[in-house]
Amino acid sequence: MQRTYAILAAVGLLASSPAAAQGSRLDAALSRRVDSVFAAYATDSTPGYALGVIRNGRLIYAKGYGLANLDDRIPITPRTAFHIASLSKQFTASAIALLILDKKLSLEAPVERFFPEVKKYNADLRIKHLMYFTSGLHDYTTLPRANKDPWFSPYYFTIDDAIATSLGAESLEFAPGSKWEYSNVDFMLLAKIAERVSGMPLSAFLQQRIFSPLGMRHSSLNDDATLVVPNRATGYALRSDSGVRAQLASVGVAVRPGPGYIRLVRNSPHYGGSGVFTTIEDFAKWDAEFDSPRVLGPAFVAQMMHREKFAHDKDNDAFGLVIGDFEGREMVWFSGGDLDGSTYFARLPKERLTVVCFSNMPTGDAEGRAKAVLAILLDSIRTSQRPHPL
Repeated sequence: MQRTYAILAAVGLLASSPAAAQGSRLDAALSRRVDSVFAAYATDSTPGYALGVIRNGRLIYAKGYGLANLDDRIPITPRTAFHIASLSKQFTASAIALLILDKKLSLEAPVERFFPEVKKYNADLRIKHLMYFTSGLHDYTTLPRANKDPWFSPYYFTIDDAIATSLGAESLEFAPGSKWEYSNVDFMLLAKIAERVSGMPLSAFLQQRIFSPLGMRHSSLNDDATLVVPNRATGYALRSDSGVRAQLASVGVAVRPGPGYIRLVRNSPHYGGSGVFTTIEDFAKWDAEFDSPRVLGPAFVAQMMHREKFAHDKDNDAFGLVIGDFEGREMVWFSGGDLDGSTYFARLPKERLTVVCFSNMPTGDAEGRAKAVLAILLDSIRTSQRPHPL
């Protein structure tokens, strides 16, 4: 089952948002090329994908392929709420950016001001080291839990469990700033620091300062696994996937072999490095702010794009974002993956073009499919005889 949602300002659908304004839609031929990337999931019997194409700050193509919930045969649409996994990091970073602009925090602030436990490392560990994955802290998944249970998502644990485990290590992996290593606990610490400085839960802070101002009505930070998330996409993997079965079996989760899908549910409320649920329509409103910062302002966008140089060679990280290139064009991107899905977005600032793809399959390779769509769109821009093909 497929659904295409035009963005209809004419009927008042979120007309106050730039991302929801009337935009030119892809022509039939280009739509078919884009849809072909997801053809195997344009069904009413499989999980699948949600896709958004944003041009000049407007959502010009939004579509769902497959089902958000196989039990009830609910189709994926641009209003399906996906757990966006590590794409959540940019929202955690947005809280830090706002607190910096509020002059309540600095990238140079020492982490021990908020977590005295790090004094034992006798290291100059600062907020900037957390933001740019160069803290030297052991990520929690590399260490055993206190109760010996696995960290795998079917086992309940909190952000506090994860942080306590990481900070329980007697030494750092390396001196802060000397090496780069991707780490979820870095962003968990940033989440807790944002809470301590703001005096409110990060979920409430993001609702008040990001989601509500931007009109992201279907977005939230899931810091309580018991909460209902309206229009949630349930995660699935093929039962025939021996790798998935083996991973589940390794933590004591028995999976009956055979046809069909394994249902995968996030039940641990950790956040900071993950935890945000959002929709294609809502993410387009967030993305539009980077194209034309009308709500949060140019200073906010500049802070989000701020980069730092350390002793190591990697200097293309921003605030929960990465600056790279695609076919020779500058690209801002991030990728996410968790038990319940695969996510990716890529923004080409000079072309004012963004592709965002969410899947409710952890093996869904949202990155590969998003890049395939991006290549199709760029090919259309290059070869079209029309002045504005998108």
